[in-house]
Amino acid sequence: MEAVESFYHAVDEAISRGFFRFLQYAGVQLSETGSTKGLPMVDSPTPVLLAIITYIMCVIFGLRYIKNANLKPRYQEPFLLKVFVILHNLFCFCLSLYMCLSISLRAFRLNYSLWGNAYDPHDTVMAFYIYVFYMSKYPEFLDTIIMLLKHNVRQVSVLHVYHHVSIAFIWWMIAHHAPGGDAYFSAAMNSGVHVFMYLYYLFSALLRNNEKARRKYLFWGIYLTQLQMLQFFFNMIQAFYCMKFKPLYPQFLCKILFYYMISLLVLFSNFYLKKYVSGVKGKEE
Repeated sequence: MEAVESFYHAVDEAISRGFFRFLQYAGVQLSETGSTKGLPMVDSPTPVLLAIITYIMCVIFGLRYIKNANLKPRYQEPFLLKVFVILHNLFCFCLSLYMCLSISLRAFRLNYSLWGNAYDPHDTVMAFYIYVFYMSKYPEFLDTIIMLLKHNVRQVSVLHVYHHVSIAFIWWMIAHHAPGGDAYFSAAMNSGVHVFMYLYYLFSALLRNNEKARRKYLFWGIYLTQLQMLQFFFNMIQAFYCMKFKPLYPQFLCKILFYYMISLLVLFSNFYLKKYVSGVKGKEE
């Protein structure tokens, strides 16, 4: 056990030293904050980087196995897998609802403006909610694992994997450096969108074998995608506003948010056009 701990500490020290040197070379000063210091998986970048590497390896080997074994999508899932999917979506739905309401209520009590709020290192309550939001990105990795267990290769797209990997790392940076201030808006909005997203997934799992009920109650998938894109648009405008008019929040995080939202808007727009525009035209023809 001691040997394992010593090995991990050595790996952690090497990764942390190299990572922070790279950031300094890029002109970014990323320092830890007392409001989240000491909480699990936030002091060092090693846990999130190892989690991301493990996630990517699972995706690569999972896709390769499904392809080599010529496995078809599961239309009749095993009982245990179905229960797991339902419990996962129910948990993520409840967690998203808790985060959205908690962050929004805290921002209201602090009399936050919509945008342009400075980070207060003494506000440990908001910092904790932001930390919980960051930690929520780990169970969300299971979204992809579920797709692989269902053999749904089509759903494991570049957009899907990129979104999960990038958002986990970005929110580690926020939880580590400035878990509060203007970060509340993105966290609350994303949690709110995820309330509807996981509710949709939950209904989809419950109505898996009832095509008539699925057509009746799951017609709003297109609106869910539109809501996600609207979220990215508002986040992009927020980042631009904070950079240009009220630079109270760390500027490098605002810049990351701005360009990240552009990338998501481009990728989601491509997905939207292929699924809901080109797909509809193809069906009509």
